Amino acid sequence: MTTPTPMPTGLRILLTLASLIVVATGTWAARPILVPVLFAAFLAIISGPAMTWLIQRRVPRPAALLMVVLGMAAIGVTVVIVIGQSLYSFRDNLETYKEPLQQKVAAITDRLTEAGVEMSESALADNLNTDNAVDYLKTLLGSLTNLFGKGLFVLFSFVFIVLEATGFPDKVAAMPGDTSARLERWQKIITETRRYFALKTIISLVTGVTIGVLLVVLKVPYAPLWALMAFLFNFIPNIGSIIAAVPPIVVTFIVLDTSTLIWVIAIYLAVNLLVGNMIEPRIMGKGLGLSTLVVFLSLVVWGFVLGPVGMLLSVPLTMVVKIVLTASDDTRWLGLLLSDEVAEPV
Repeated sequence: MTTPTPMPTGLRILLTLASLIVVATGTWAARPILVPVLFAAFLAIISGPAMTWLIQRRVPRPAALLMVVLGMAAIGVTVVIVIGQSLYSFRDNLETYKEPLQQKVAAITDRLTEAGVEMSESALADNLNTDNAVDYLKTLLGSLTNLFGKGLFVLFSFVFIVLEATGFPDKVAAMPGDTSARLERWQKIITETRRYFALKTIISLVTGVTIGVLLVVLKVPYAPLWALMAFLFNFIPNIGSIIAAVPPIVVTFIVLDTSTLIWVIAIYLAVNLLVGNMIEPRIMGKGLGLSTLVVFLSLVVWGFVLGPVGMLLSVPLTMVVKIVLTASDDTRWLGLLLSDEVAEPV
């Protein structure tokens, strides 16, 4: 019997990369359906400990599921209400911002002219238009609001995933081959995803509450909205905190004095530097197993493939991909590239 000739390494790498591109293209095409399902799947993973806790307290499984679903729905409705009311209020008060904006534009134009920089006041006003600020907010938050707007689909997906998850380990155990390794990978995915979201939620909550309280003290308009944005966008690695800081800084620039503007900028810099560079790395540790470059690139890739929700889920999705890749000899090299370890990941 003739031994098959092994495929050249270069060709195997090209085929692996081509397969990943095909999968990414298919994922992009299916994102209207895939995004709500993925969101529901991660909600199901996160809610697992709550379900287990209720069942251990002898709460019937249907009642426990109903309580968890109602809890998730209450959180989603609260987010949508806060965002919607704040945006509507912001839109209704736009007229009150136009006069102070014109004054700010005139002052900036005078300063630039004194410094020898010629700039049209009308062009500067167009760049600082309050309507643009509202459009910017709607673009950033519209995706999340739209996702919650598909609440019925997300809700049904969440319920069926939770119900299916109870029998999933038994199905894996019944498969031919090394089922123990599959179960171990599945458990690792669940454990690391829950750990990431639990720690990230605590850190984001501290960030949002701190910023919200300080903005209320400074009497910045719509402080609850900016606090909610700081909480939500802190889940987006690297650039989330920067995006969340832009709208409150712009509003402060328009309606408040320069000293308050400096304080707002200082607050965002201090909180994000303290949380992002000191507290979060110490709490999260190296548990993610992803390099800093990979975290940033995953933000770009998943954001392109799945949109803003992909940016929100970029880190856990990349962790899942890394675990799956390291399980095969043919793709372990890709898992190693994603890892923050020099040695081959286990």
